[in-house]
Amino acid sequence: MNPKIALGLALGVASSVIWGGHAVVARPALAGQGFHPLDLAAFRYAPAALILAPLAWAARDALARIGWKRMVVLALFGGAPNLLLFLWALVYAPASHGGTIAPMTVPIAGALLAIPMIGERPSRGRGLALLVMAAGVLMIGWDGVAGAHPGAWRGDILLLLAGSTWAVFTLLLRRWQVPAIPATAAVTIVSALAVLPLWLPLRAATVAELPTSAILLHVATQGLVLGALAMFLYARAVELLGPTRAATLSIMVPVTALLLAALLLREPISFLQGMGASLAVGGMLAAVLFTGRKSA
Repeated sequence: MNPKIALGLALGVASSVIWGGHAVVARPALAGQGFHPLDLAAFRYAPAALILAPLAWAARDALARIGWKRMVVLALFGGAPNLLLFLWALVYAPASHGGTIAPMTVPIAGALLAIPMIGERPSRGRGLALLVMAAGVLMIGWDGVAGAHPGAWRGDILLLLAGSTWAVFTLLLRRWQVPAIPATAAVTIVSALAVLPLWLPLRAATVAELPTSAILLHVATQGLVLGALAMFLYARAVELLGPTRAATLSIMVPVTALLLAALLLREPISFLQGMGASLAVGGMLAAVLFTGRKSA
């Protein structure tokens, strides 16, 4: 194998594994370690904003052309509100739902919203692949109504919203021709400026009473690993593989989430959930590799 391709695959898989493990790390923090969704949001954006600030500064001319109003809109859909939807969902839903429903919703919602937002209509083949993915998502979420996790449907609704708002974010990047990496850096900074003034008076004192080891763990995983490292790994993978090949590696996110949730959190994977994940992953792979888009 070409060393460049091999390195790109390794980096892309690593970033997808990190994202797949997000729910597995966040769920115990919210369910039994005394943390609040606002805490994890602060841990995500404060250190990541410091790390990514040089990227935003280097791209300041491009960001200035975009304008602060559009940056605020991007932060609304791809920043703190999106993350808080995801984290609040994990208060109710298991990690296996968080790591599968949200990322699988993104391409489905993106395909539907692309029609009015950027005038792009999915081809017949891609539409069929997206229907298969939607069926898989419904099968995964069914145990939130009648299966092993009754009541998780409340979190599943929030996960659908989180996936949909992220889809809007990615479509806005395309519509406004915003460079993804500088935009992510700017959105991280805007989100930190929004979250910290709320977190400091409401939660800082409470968090200070929690075990230092737990605080450091979640600052590292949220801010350093998820907020900065995963983005750098994926950006480099895109450079080495190209955007289409790199996008196929997102299939690893739900697979990783299901496996880690079962192995580390002992969350049961029902037959229906496993079938739903297989359908959704297969549909995602087909949508990226074998189907296309056409203008509306």
